[in-house]
Amino acid sequence: MTTRQVGERVQRREDPRLLTGNGRYVDDLGRGALQAAFVRSPHAHARVVDIDIADAWELDGVEAVYTWDDLDGRVAEPLPVLIPHPAMTHARTGTCLARDEVNHVGEAVVMVVARDRYVAEDACGRITVTYETLPAVVGLENARAADRLVHDDVPGNVSATLRQEVGDVDTAMAAAPNRLTLDLEIERSACMPMEGKGVYARWDADDESLRLYSSTQTSTGVRAAVAAKLGMPLAKVEVVTPDVGGGFGVKIVHPWPEEVLVPWAARRLGRDVKWTEDRREHFVSSAHERGQLQEVEVGFDDDGRLLALDVRFWHDNGAYTPYGIIVPIITATQLLGPYKPGAYRVEFWSLYTNTVLVTPYRGAGRPQGCYAMERTMDAIAAHLGLDRAEVRSRNFIQPDEMPYDHGLMFQDGRPLKYDSGDFPASLAKLKALVGWDDFAAYREQAAAEGRRVGLGIGCYVEGTGVGPYEGGHVQVETSGRVNVATGLTTQGQGHQTVLAQIVADELGVRLEDVHVTTGDTRRMAYAVGTFASRGAVMSGNAVALAAKVVREKALRIAADALEVSADDLEIADGVISVKGAPGTSIGLSTVAVLSNPLRYAFDASAAAATQFAGTFDPDKPRSPTTTSRASRARTSTPPPRPPSPTGCTPPSSRPTPSPPRSASCGTASSTTAASWSTR
Repeated sequence: MTTRQVGERVQRREDPRLLTGNGRYVDDLGRGALQAAFVRSPHAHARVVDIDIADAWELDGVEAVYTWDDLDGRVAEPLPVLIPHPAMTHARTGTCLARDEVNHVGEAVVMVVARDRYVAEDACGRITVTYETLPAVVGLENARAADRLVHDDVPGNVSATLRQEVGDVDTAMAAAPNRLTLDLEIERSACMPMEGKGVYARWDADDESLRLYSSTQTSTGVRAAVAAKLGMPLAKVEVVTPDVGGGFGVKIVHPWPEEVLVPWAARRLGRDVKWTEDRREHFVSSAHERGQLQEVEVGFDDDGRLLALDVRFWHDNGAYTPYGIIVPIITATQLLGPYKPGAYRVEFWSLYTNTVLVTPYRGAGRPQGCYAMERTMDAIAAHLGLDRAEVRSRNFIQPDEMPYDHGLMFQDGRPLKYDSGDFPASLAKLKALVGWDDFAAYREQAAAEGRRVGLGIGCYVEGTGVGPYEGGHVQVETSGRVNVATGLTTQGQGHQTVLAQIVADELGVRLEDVHVTTGDTRRMAYAVGTFASRGAVMSGNAVALAAKVVREKALRIAADALEVSADDLEIADGVISVKGAPGTSIGLSTVAVLSNPLRYAFDASAAAATQFAGTFDPDKPRSPTTTSRASRARTSTPPPRPPSPTGCTPPSSRPTPSPPRSASCGTASSTTAASWSTR
């Protein structure tokens, strides 16, 4: 039987190509394309008074110079707010090129397109932008004071404020025998993938279609955004995400201005256009995260158990809010971790500053919440003279309380409900692994040797498997090759290995016969993206369901060919055989041939499915082996696996399975609903 794959140590499918320098990144493409470069603001806050581009045109090789005045249609309008929220009363986004004002260092003001990047950069150096500097708002203290405004029409620099409360916090806090207050601060951090952003656009004037290659975490999102901005039918836009050298959240934002401008310029010029972000550009113009000021008041009993928790925090969202307030919502809800807080109230203010925008990055608000809660737990332990691990354990949600509903709304608009978990057992295992109870003696010994050692502890619960959906597409070719596609993009997670393992197990084929494509809207047009530890939960389940549909179809066709019940068949190593009688079998590659009556023969396998191949009922699947059903049932060796087109069984000869599938030949696709998991 086929070796079980999921959970086993296998050689990663993508490693040989990547480790031998054969990766394919955006900058490896479009060698003959025109190249774009940008003039970016050196000021955090300034009014654009004048732009002089005359000298740039003196350079040989300059093809175009664009300012905001050159943009047309929706390309000139502000970029979208991807995730609106009722609490977000003053959402603001920038334009692809700054119009009258720049609001952070690195904001794009002018785009130059030239025959190569060198000429484009030289032309940028010849462009003179006259600025009138304005007072900048930098730091949360200044934003909160609101003596200066980032946007003149946003009172108090507040983009959003949101409050959630469970229980009577004021009463519980007043009655608590112990109370503490903590003032905390978290600095901003920057995402630093090895590969910056990159965009390469190819415009087909005859077909009026666009193909875009982008180093993104959501190819389908970029596709929809670009189609909307350029006023194109969605079917005329293709987005392919090749290998990506790290994402970490900065590439989940879409569209970045360059993802709109590059294809817009390609269409306008009728030429391929490419832009690759250099390291300096990434430093000054890409996204940050983390920055918050936090005030925590906690009430607890003499055993260290929480009675009331009141949290207020101020979140730095930068100059614009394209991703809404997802990050502070996650802070507000994931702050609770594995604990029961008693009565809980949390309120936050998301503030504008003259800095680059904030996007989800490596935890997306959860590290800030974890920091607040774990500092609080340590403070309680210190106040009562208790062991830090014991205080945490006393506040854990217990296994028999699962599923546990916190009564809050999470970032996906669904209740903050934990489905399962045994936090006491996890902590006990961790303490044993690190020698927690023996650490005091170890520290004394280290001190006697002149060494200072410490032992920290932190507990958290991660919201993963965020919906609303992902899709999977599975296809068996007549060669026996199994093609799998999902809309997820890949930045090193090992999707080509993991998804191949899942399909190999579900379909009963060898791992090496499964080939996975990710992030290509030509293969899977609808998806959400790669973030929040959702790949295996969402796309993994989608491709598993699709593989089940293909398996059911294959068994149904094989049962007819072998004149047995489908319930009596099994698949192993790509061969369908009768249980207990392995000599009675048929190859999955043969079944792919039988699934599609053909008019034209391209190889031996296809010839067996053409209309004059034998005297068979044309409404029944055909077998390429012999002319009688009895002799077909004795077939034990599948035919060779030459490559040929795949096909579909006519609708009249097959029942429709209950899971959804695509209409394409020999394929099935399915989607999964949103799932919630805890860690």
